[in-house]
Amino acid sequence: MSSPYLEISIREETLVLLLAQRRLTAQDLRGLTPRARRKLRRALLQSLLPGSGADRSLAPL
Repeated sequence: MSSPYLEISIREETLVLLLAQRRLTAQDLRGLTPRARRKLRRALLQSLLPGSGADRSLAPL
């Protein structure tokens, strides 16, 4: 049975921006390795900081 998840690479800055702008949610993400989970946790926390990008625009997808 195949997984419903895709393995992708994304720049951490872009991930933080997408999370801060609520275009992507934490429940949509899963770190497959301990290192990926640590980096994901850091990105999630950064997205909550003021000025993390919630006010920055991102080109339409």
